[in-house]
Amino acid sequence: MKKIVKTTERNWQCPYCGFLNDLSDNSCKNCGAVRNGDEVEKEVTTNFEETTTTETAEVSDIVISAHKTIPTLLKIIIALLAVLTAAYFIIGGVSITREDANIEQYTVVSKTWEYTISIGEYAEVKGITSYIKPPADATNIKTKQVMQSNGWYKTEYTYDYFDWKVVRTETITGEDDVPTFKEYSVSEGEKIMETSEVRYMVTVNTSSGKKNISVSKAKWITLIPGKVYSSNELP
Repeated sequence: MKKIVKTTERNWQCPYCGFLNDLSDNSCKNCGAVRNGDEVEKEVTTNFEETTTTETAEVSDIVISAHKTIPTLLKIIIALLAVLTAAYFIIGGVSITREDANIEQYTVVSKTWEYTISIGEYAEVKGITSYIKPPADATNIKTKQVMQSNGWYKTEYTYDYFDWKVVRTETITGEDDVPTFKEYSVSEGEKIMETSEVRYMVTVNTSSGKKNISVSKAKWITLIPGKVYSSNELP
């Protein structure tokens, strides 16, 4: 609450300009006239507003109430956010539980290993001339000294040899635990040029049909035909 408070002061009035001065002043603050003691003294009353302790207490109560209300509102907001987040994941969001439930199941049908061999055949090449020494299986080797532009001599070779080239690739497969690196039968004039690394394959039944998957040797050994595995177990 507010109330009006009155205060009263005594002043002397300047006879020349009428300005009211404090009783402690010996000259007029307005015109400078010197006070001689005959000046008229007057009482001046001043009014001002004062706030009571009751109003202060009311304001404090409002502040305290606000401090109590804000944490409660925050709790309500956090709870609502939690509910909305849960609803998002359950209804149509990125549901971890839903993804786990939808991991496809694979049934192992069979497992095999395979590797490839490159088979080459040769053709006789005659009359090769080069400054490089001929291969070990070269025949009819002839040499000749040829003088270079710097005055030095260099040996020139002429020879015949068989040039091996890959003509086909064969795939070898098996189902036994230990791959058999058997030599593929080759025709006369052919030989195995290169053998690849062994690849370990597993055939599985999926919801969309059969599928061949390449796995590591360690994984391939543990797989059991007829057993069901989750898709993330067969990367």
